[in-house]
Amino acid sequence: MINDYLPRIADRVLGELIKSSGAVLIEGPKWCGKTSTAKQKSKSVLLMQDPISVMII
Repeated sequence: MINDYLPRIADRVLGELIKSSGAVLIEGPKWCGKTSTAKQKSKSVLLMQDPISVMII
């Protein structure tokens, strides 16, 4: 898979929030880059549409 990530305005803010709180909820419309942005800045990602992940919570 080619990394076609386009830097976003939220990258810097997201990086600061992750450092200060450890967990961040990202909300927004479909296909706007939420998951791609999270994967660039985080060590792990919890996808809520994954039934196993939802059962753990």
